[in-house]
Amino acid sequence: MYRVDRNNFYKEQKNATVYTPQRASEFLFSILERYIPVSGYVLDPCVGKGSLIEPFKRAGYAYMGIDIEDQGFPSTIIENYLTLDYNFFAESPSLVVMNPPFNVDQKTKSYIKEHYSGRPLLPEVWLMKTIELFGTKIPMVLFTPYGFRLNQSQNSKRWRKFILGHYPEISSIISLPKDVFDGILFHSEILIFNVDGLKAHYFLPDL
Repeated sequence: MYRVDRNNFYKEQKNATVYTPQRASEFLFSILERYIPVSGYVLDPCVGKGSLIEPFKRAGYAYMGIDIEDQGFPSTIIENYLTLDYNFFAESPSLVVMNPPFNVDQKTKSYIKEHYSGRPLLPEVWLMKTIELFGTKIPMVLFTPYGFRLNQSQNSKRWRKFILGHYPEISSIISLPKDVFDGILFHSEILIFNVDGLKAHYFLPDL
């Protein structure tokens, strides 16, 4: 991850709240709408300003947005998603959409260290938590760096989790331009799990 204005990331932790571009949210909705029933609800466990939920909200979907702090989405539930259990949710969502944070507060970092072995990428922590809550068959959207699925050895834990079926198969990949996030150059992509019928690969179009 490189900020255009400050690239000494490894010298000190930054507040790196990165908001989802509206065109990415609209494109995701355009390809997912026909596969996600309106009768269910859409969950965003790191909702921020609500960009990922907004297109579904306009289309009449029920929704739940959770975040560790209020960042502007009107009905944000202020909770740390990583500490919740299944009883918090009345029912499983029809879709989970996630653009996890790049950095976390010290308390959450301690929780991750205690509950997840090694030093997993933060998007992987949110993936593991969602699987823990709702199982491996829940439809999911995950923004993640390329390193989530590339540059791994055959013995890496993440590679083995995909090979052994601990993680669901990837239904579709959406390639993003590295400057899609404002002020940040970050090689990232969107992974979609458990949604049949999509193309295997998309490039984010200009909308």
